[in-house]
Amino acid sequence: MGHAISGDIARELLFFSLFCLYLWLVVEPHLVFHGSDRITNFPSFYTTWGFVASHVSRPGGSIEYISAFLSQLFYFSWLGALVVTIQAWTLGRLVAYLLRTMGLKRLHVVAYMPALLLLAIYGRYTYFFPTTMALLCALALASVYMRLAIKRPPAIGAASFMGLSLVCYYAAGAAVLLFVPACAIPELLASGRRRLAVLYALVAAGLPYVLGVKVFGVSIMNAYSDLLPISWKLLDFDARRRGVETVCILYLLVPGVMAVGGIMSVLWADEVKRGRNSKDARVELPVWRGLAGTVVLVAVAGALAYGSFDKTQKIHFAVDYYAYHEMWPRVLIEGRRGGDDPSVMHAVNRALYHTGQLGDNMFAWPQKPGYLLLPSTEYQWVYWRNFAVHLELGFINLAENALMECLAGMGDRPMILQQLAMINMAKGNPSTAKVYLHVLSATLFHGGWARHYLDLLERDPGLATDADVQGLRGVAMEEDYPSLQLTEESMLTCLLQKNRRNRMAFDYLMAWYLLDRKLTRFTNRLGELPGLGYATLPRHYEEAIMVYAAAERTTIQLTGYKPREEVRQQIAHFLTILQSHGGDKQAALADLAKHHGDSYAFYNVYGPREKTR
Repeated sequence: MGHAISGDIARELLFFSLFCLYLWLVVEPHLVFHGSDRITNFPSFYTTWGFVASHVSRPGGSIEYISAFLSQLFYFSWLGALVVTIQAWTLGRLVAYLLRTMGLKRLHVVAYMPALLLLAIYGRYTYFFPTTMALLCALALASVYMRLAIKRPPAIGAASFMGLSLVCYYAAGAAVLLFVPACAIPELLASGRRRLAVLYALVAAGLPYVLGVKVFGVSIMNAYSDLLPISWKLLDFDARRRGVETVCILYLLVPGVMAVGGIMSVLWADEVKRGRNSKDARVELPVWRGLAGTVVLVAVAGALAYGSFDKTQKIHFAVDYYAYHEMWPRVLIEGRRGGDDPSVMHAVNRALYHTGQLGDNMFAWPQKPGYLLLPSTEYQWVYWRNFAVHLELGFINLAENALMECLAGMGDRPMILQQLAMINMAKGNPSTAKVYLHVLSATLFHGGWARHYLDLLERDPGLATDADVQGLRGVAMEEDYPSLQLTEESMLTCLLQKNRRNRMAFDYLMAWYLLDRKLTRFTNRLGELPGLGYATLPRHYEEAIMVYAAAERTTIQLTGYKPREEVRQQIAHFLTILQSHGGDKQAALADLAKHHGDSYAFYNVYGPREKTR
């Protein structure tokens, strides 16, 4: 028996160590914390008594408060992985205890199911932490009930149930609807205690209404669904209900196994009894069988983790995370895995600009004209994805509008409030900025930044000494422009009229000309290059000049920029390959893609042709 116990401990230690490492190094919970615009229900956490009071004053608020705090630990991937691992292990221990109390010890392998399902949940980059914490609370209280009431007089059982059900509903809201069957099923299957099961079912039907609706004043829908995977707060939003079926399986696991296992135990009562009386009933299993079981368990977990892991989602989360934190080389690394996804390529173009590569390497990536600014007329719900480029370019009001939309759709996330505070400081609205800063000052990871600016506003109300604020003011448009009525060209031209040295606006305008094949307008602006500090002519610019000159049968001379022989040779080789296929573009496609797929000449011939505004 001692060897069996040691084997179980070793199996758990190995399994949950690998579980934690997978979450830490592969899933990377800090990406879930960031959330992008794909997790819209990640909670904020504030260190104020008002925040505490807003939670403890309603059913389920206690679990939501604890979940909000623990979720902040996802900021550090290793710590977030540890939190989820502890949750998974605790759920497994509770499941094992409940089954063991019912005499279903042989189903101990079910104790690993919560961890396996959590692997699938986090591998898909979904967020259900409060829901799974409510599940944990319900199972913990059900375990307490089993300890207090099972095999004791019915009056003790009923009293224990009533007290624990009140605690469960207050702490975990509608998760009491899981607590009740976990308590009722053992009583239903026990001889002479079935009336208790009926009583518990009646309590489950009426408790949310009496305590939730009548006492706490919540709506009847919330009273019966808050913190359950069937809550409208999850199901009514596309981004939130993704993967909810896995959480439903997790919730149904315990009552389902208890019911099926309990019924089978009753049907096989005679056989079970004979087995208990047998001298061989406790024969210790060979060590090799325990090792084989461990190998199978780890193999199943690995297969599930591999099969459920959403690589595409991780790329989206990673690219957005690195772009938000201005880690441009990492954006380019992750962007290589993103195919031609518009939001990924939009971030890649920003990274290319910030690393000085937009004019030299942009056609090494899939490109379309809309990828530069992600206009809302072409792409849906792009507020979070394009606010930053609007802010950097100088469309400060468009950025603010996009962030207000994010605030409505994603909640009071600190990263949104931080950007709104910065915008209002740049616009000279210190009173509005202070509202956001005071809120941020009570957060765990943005509090220091907020307190710095609150202090700076007291010492320097105009923020004349702050480089970030002055940088935004230097490029910001002084008037609102309706982006839906302006073309990308008109928007960028307006910025250059305001500030001719707005390098980002100029680079994006020239890139847009190349993408839209407006080469006459492109060449007309080449004279502005020296004044913007171009030491050399970007490669794609030189390629476009040669393409334009060949098409228009003209020459273009640029003072101060010497043509590069290697670029001329590349264009000549491009034409040679095309001519070797008799001018047949489709026949030459493979050869040209192999040798010149990253050139403007290739894009000009084979790139997508879209209608632009």
